[in-house]
Amino acid sequence: MKNKKIKHLHIILAQALFLIITFSFVFVFYPRTDVSISGNFVKFDSVNSDIIIISENSDFSNPSYIDLKKLNNISFSLKPGSYYWKPSNGIIEGFTNKFIIKSEVGLGIERDENTSLVNIGNVKVNVTKNKEGVMVGRIILEPEESEKIEDKGEYTARQEN
Repeated sequence: MKNKKIKHLHIILAQALFLIITFSFVFVFYPRTDVSISGNFVKFDSVNSDIIIISENSDFSNPSYIDLKKLNNISFSLKPGSYYWKPSNGIIEGFTNKFIIKSEVGLGIERDENTSLVNIGNVKVNVTKNKEGVMVGRIILEPEESEKIEDKGEYTARQEN
């Protein structure tokens, strides 16, 4: 009877030791990455991750790989939309995460020697010029693009599809 209790105790201790070693391995080797978003710029700050896998699809059918081996903190610009990402260190892939880059429509007016409209948003805009209620012109501006205009009339902008 005493031998059975010792045998059971050895089995329980072996199982506990196995769990402790397994959890320690996962804790040490699991890739940890933080993401911060500012406008359309995304920054990854990584601990124990070599690669960030990023995709517009949740099944990662069109993945892009960002190599963090050379740069630990990397920041880059993305188009508006939903993105899925997960860190990897070559041993373990992290959980899938999601972030959204929001569309920002913005139009600025620069008045120097010439007046210009400037797209200060992060999406393409369609600008129409109206004079006395009638559309008399149209301009398509990419982000950060500008166009000289007459400083007369009414200009209306909306996101271009």
